[in-house]
Order: sequence, then C-alpha cells, then structure tokens
Amino acid sequence: MLNIVSVGDPKNPTLIIAHGLFGSAKNWGALCKRLSDKWYVIAVDMRNHGGSEFYPVHNYEAMAEDLQKIVKIQGVDCSILGHSMGGKAAMFFALEQPKMVSKLIVIDIAPVKYSHSQNNIIEALQNINLEFVKSRKDADVQLASFLGDHQLRAFLLQSLELKDGVYWKLNLPVLKEYMTDIIGFPNTTKIFKGKTLLVVGENSHYVSSDDEVVMHKRFSEMETVVISDAGHWVHAEKPKELENAIRKFLAN
Repeated sequence: MLNIVSVGDPKNPTLIIAHGLFGSAKNWGALCKRLSDKWYVIAVDMRNHGGSEFYPVHNYEAMAEDLQKIVKIQGVDCSILGHSMGGKAAMFFALEQPKMVSKLIVIDIAPVKYSHSQNNIIEALQNINLEFVKSRKDADVQLASFLGDHQLRAFLLQSLELKDGVYWKLNLPVLKEYMTDIIGFPNTTKIFKGKTLLVVGENSHYVSSDDEVVMHKRFSEMETVVISDAGHWVHAEKPKELENAIRKFLAN
C-alpha cells in the first residue's frame, strides 16, 4: 500500500502530488497546505519511499499503476503534479490513462533518458553505519565523508527514521537495482491531449530546449513556465512562485 497525506475539503477538485527520487510526501507539506484552500490535495509517498510499502519492482509502469489506484478511489476531476521521478510517473500515467487525468503539471523533468545515475548517493547512504547513529547530526557527520553538498545531505536525512529504530525509509537495494529504469522513460507513442504545464527552474539543467520539443510531441496542449533563480528543487527554492504558477494553471 501507498502512504498518502491529504489536506483540504474532499468536495473540492483533487490535486495529487508525486515527489521525486529520495523524497517523500512531507517535502511538499507547506505547498499542500497553501493549495488546500481551493483543492483537495493528496501528497503520495511513492513506492519504496517514506511510509509506503517496499516493493521488489520500481519502474514507471508500476508507479503509474500506483497513481491509477489513487485516482480510482477519488473518481473524476483529478489533476496530477509530479516532480522529477514523480513527474515521469505522472507523465506516463497521463499517457496511458488520459481520461483519468484532468490536468497535468510536470516539475523540471522530461520524458527522456538521463545519464546521471544516482547510485553514488545510494552507496553513500548504504555506507552509513547506523549502529553509531542516534541523531541526524550523527548521520550527517558520516555522510559528509561521501557527499560534500550540505543541502543534499539535509534533504536525504529527512528519510532517516529515528523514533522506532534507526533505518532508512528508502528501499535502497531496489532503487539501486532499478536505477536504469528511473533515469530512463518507457517507450511509448501515445499522446496526452489534456492541458499540461511544464515548470522549469531557470538554473536547472534537467530540461533542454530539445527536451521541450520531445515533450510537445507527447503533450500537445503543453505550456511552459520558467521560474527565475531556481534550480531543480523549484518547490524548495521558489515555493511562492511555483504556487502562483500552479494556481493560475489549475484555475483556467
């Protein structure tokens, strides 16, 4: 089963949010709360992340099926927002089940194969000796030996459970096994004709002009918004600007 966090009035239109690799629903908590004035917002812990079940498979076919199950429970008029890995899952779901997606929002990712494997991060997390960890600071000291980026470490350490034992709320072996699938995208010739918003961070390198061309072929009613002075983590770096773009798109 997938763990979900919902906020707002269920009578309002539904917005489902799918986070990126190594993330969780709580990464989107502040934005969910703000958007809940007009939408019933459901943030999902994607499979093998957070409070969701650990599965032996981690590809976009499986993640799209997970989203489909959530939408079926909610019924019609569901919009989907996905960031990075979650964005790819949302895109594939929309392509496979277009009648189940009211509107699609993709945050800083394209339906293409990327070359940057994240296995170095997985190996860094696996190298942490959790027997000597009693706090996130303890883990951070060890993790700093492998990853120099303080912000990245802070993000990753949000997935460290400390209350009921010490363990990663990430299925690291399976994520590593399926890394080729995660950085790739399933082959498909299907087209989503519903309204689509692509949000790109100005300083991010995840979506090139060529990638946008590819997206337009698959998502025929796509518009693009570029968030100034933002990188890949648009929701963390420019939350208000992202919120404004989401509101404007969903309201039209």
